[in-house]
Amino acid sequence: MEQEQCEFTPTTFDIETQSRSIQILKTIIPYIDSTKQKNFALIVKFLELKNVASIFNGSSVSLSMCSSEDPAEMKFQLLNDIKKFCTPTEQDSIDMMLTAFQMFSSYDFLMHTPTTE
Repeated sequence: MEQEQCEFTPTTFDIETQSRSIQILKTIIPYIDSTKQKNFALIVKFLELKNVASIFNGSSVSLSMCSSEDPAEMKFQLLNDIKKFCTPTEQDSIDMMLTAFQMFSSYDFLMHTPTTE
C-alpha cells in the first residue's frame, strides 16, 4: 500500500478558522492528563466552530479562491488545489483528468469557433 508522503498544508478554510491561540491550545492537548484531554479537545474544536460561524455571519464570505467565473476554469483550479493533499498516485490520476479536460476544452473550442469567410 502506498504511504502518505504529503505533509500537512493548511487550506484557506483552515487559515480563516484558525488562530495562534487555537494552535497553542492544540499543542497543549497531548500534555494534559489523559482523563481531561477529551473535554479540552472538544473545547478547542468548539472555538474553531465558533470561528467558522463568525465567518459566515459576516456580510460577505471571504473564502472565494477562484478568480474565474468560468466553470471549466474553476474545475482546473479546484483539482490543482486538491492535488496538494494527494498521494503521488492520486496526483497522477488528477493530472490525467486535467489533461483530458484540456483536450475536451480545446476540441470544444475548435468545433464551436465561428469561421470568418
